[in-house]
Amino acid sequence: MVELAAMADSLAPWLAVFFLVVARLTFIIFFMPGIGEQVVPVQMRLMILLAVAMALASTGVVEAPPLTPLSGFGGLLLSELTIGFCLGAVLRVSVWMLSIAGTIISQSIGLSQLLGVALEHEAQSLTANMLSMAGAAILLSADFHLTAIASLLRLYNEIPVGALSALDWDLLINRSFSAVGFAVLLAWPFVAVNLLYNICLGFINKALPQLMVAFVGAPLMIGGGTILFALSVVGLLIVWKDRVLQVVGWL
Repeated sequence: MVELAAMADSLAPWLAVFFLVVARLTFIIFFMPGIGEQVVPVQMRLMILLAVAMALASTGVVEAPPLTPLSGFGGLLLSELTIGFCLGAVLRVSVWMLSIAGTIISQSIGLSQLLGVALEHEAQSLTANMLSMAGAAILLSADFHLTAIASLLRLYNEIPVGALSALDWDLLINRSFSAVGFAVLLAWPFVAVNLLYNICLGFINKALPQLMVAFVGAPLMIGGGTILFALSVVGLLIVWKDRVLQVVGWL
């Protein structure tokens, strides 16, 4: 019994560190592009979370917190959950940019009614689904997840355990707004082409009222928009990938 009590006393600090690491990593892993997708089984994401948390807890970067009083340790857990949610949300914005851009593009070229597999909680449009899948694949092939996990070690020096005041809330909000603006900027060529095309259709309809412009305009808009999207998707993804690290900020 004495040996079990001594073993429990020696194991308690490591378990406290482990739970703190899990609290910060939970939202980061579940929001991470590629790993945190809805199509990835929850059991697989949970195994990755526990494995990464065990590895980080064993490095000694996080010091063992005092376990008494218990309310103080509970406050640290809540603080770490908040920090992890903020960091994970900014991480997820990198893929949400493509989802927003794809939704705007689908509205512009007339493909908004064609839905793909729900990578998120709701089914996306075809172009948004395609861009999100391509973006997640690009980030995984570029070892984006490894860079994010390695950056967490550095973040424990910049944002210590429970240090909510170390978070720059204005910077997080500004990055979210800039990500939305950049997503609109990615889709803006399609919006501009759609606007010019509809203006031309308006002039044609005014000149030839007897011509059924809708029967000619809709197929041409879908076909031309699809061709334009196929020609520009590679450049769009290259520009997006160069901007991802600037948007996330903490990598």
